[in-house]
Amino acid sequence: MLNGRIMKSRAIPAAMAAVLLLGVGAAACSDDDDDASSSDSDSTETTETTDDSMDEAGVDVLLSEWIVEPDPTSADAGEVAFKGDNQGGEVHELVVVKADSPDDLPTDADGAVIEDELPEGALIGEIEDIDPGADASVTLNLESGDYVLFCNITEEEDDGSIESHYAEGMVNTFTAN
Repeated sequence: MLNGRIMKSRAIPAAMAAVLLLGVGAAACSDDDDDASSSDSDSTETTETTDDSMDEAGVDVLLSEWIVEPDPTSADAGEVAFKGDNQGGEVHELVVVKADSPDDLPTDADGAVIEDELPEGALIGEIEDIDPGADASVTLNLESGDYVLFCNITEEEDDGSIESHYAEGMVNTFTAN
């Protein structure tokens, strides 16, 4: 009923469509911290996809023991879709940080990047826990400048030592023009 009157039957499908669109929009805007996440920056959008296609602003990032290899190594500033493709035998992640060089990143005694000590706004986004043989994507809004891409997973080995994927060499640079 609307203002004491019964709605006409053709208004019901329109109302149902509006409710469905609102629900889809809300689901698309919700965070899913299981696979893809981003910082709280207003200029960053995160999208997880399983589609094999990438648009022209897409960057395929090969992840494996012990490499992070973006292709291409630069893109125009703005929305850039990163696809982390784990071709290794271990779980990896892809972290994107605005920094001039890997040398600028704070690390702990095990060689992992201390993400909580990065300058405010430097952590642009990440894709967490990409299983071996799987891929995941995130779309980030990049300003012009230099970025560091890396895997920041640490694991305890059988002998009790800590293995840092970052310290093992899973790091590379990227430029937004």
